Amino acid sequence: MLRTWDDDLRNFNSEVIVFKSDQIPSRASRPGSIERKSHLRSIWQGGIAAYTAIVETQSVGVNGARSLGKFSTERVVPIERLIEDGDEILAVLGKPVEVERLAEHMQWYKVEANDDPLPEMLSGPERGSSGGWTDDELKATVASYAEMMQFDADGTPYVKAHYYRELSKRFGRVEGAFERRMQNISYLLESQGLERLPGLKPQGNVGANVQPRLKGILDGAFGELGTSLRFADELGDTAGVIEGAKKQVTVNAYERDPTARRRCIKRWGCTCAACGFDFHQVYGDLGKGFIHVHHLKPIHTLGGAYLLDPENDLRPVCPNCHSMLHRKKEVLSIEELRNILHVNAKTRSVQQ
Repeated sequence: MLRTWDDDLRNFNSEVIVFKSDQIPSRASRPGSIERKSHLRSIWQGGIAAYTAIVETQSVGVNGARSLGKFSTERVVPIERLIEDGDEILAVLGKPVEVERLAEHMQWYKVEANDDPLPEMLSGPERGSSGGWTDDELKATVASYAEMMQFDADGTPYVKAHYYRELSKRFGRVEGAFERRMQNISYLLESQGLERLPGLKPQGNVGANVQPRLKGILDGAFGELGTSLRFADELGDTAGVIEGAKKQVTVNAYERDPTARRRCIKRWGCTCAACGFDFHQVYGDLGKGFIHVHHLKPIHTLGGAYLLDPENDLRPVCPNCHSMLHRKKEVLSIEELRNILHVNAKTRSVQQ
């Protein structure tokens, strides 16, 4: 909730000033200014509910400080979006909402994102450079996104709001700011032809200063975090093409598709088709549902309009066997790998 002033209303009371670039806070008021700028950055990115209580200005002191006059305790005004106008940030206002209806209104109402770059006056050294987002914030957001992707691929339940809430507690931003940043991650992944997390619609307003840093973090993070986004051993000189589409990918996208994965596991279970290893049996609940899926057909043999049949084209394999299947230039069949395992087991038995 932002407090604004009636003498800052503009354009027939349809807009109100929420920040001015010449607002230089005193030492006493600086913490409040930092908090306000952080809140405004989140509102600028959209995707959250935001409101203002418009207060009557009773008087203005010599130093420009205002004293509070009357204000309504029965209604607040929703903010539709923020815009930059010269040295001012304005909030475009919606129709007033009764306070008794506020909780219901917040369930569906969201601020519209401003696709323009974040105004310089809203960035600041108190939150780091590049639009106020520090590298630690971006890395933590990517880590949370990657963990949810792994849960989604494994069929493990998760709640997005929990991640937004924990990140908000950790870094002091509103929860919607992290939801919006994860939508930016979806945009960057999809723009590279990679799988994104379902339910987080891509949003392209990443920010000119944030985007290269976020892309750099994404490039290295997923493999380090152990997700199924990419398998380094599967990278080759040529890229696969998904179902005749124009986008090229550098990994086997069929093996990453969460829907195909679920159908494969439903048909074949979570026991490795090559060595018989069962993570649930060995690790208990920790390993329940964990398994890789392997595409039986070499990608270079697929036609441009190939249609995946998960039950027949995919098989569950443990990570070790998965890596061994892709160890050589020519992908081994599961039967060939089983034979290698059988021969080596017999050899060890004789040697013992």
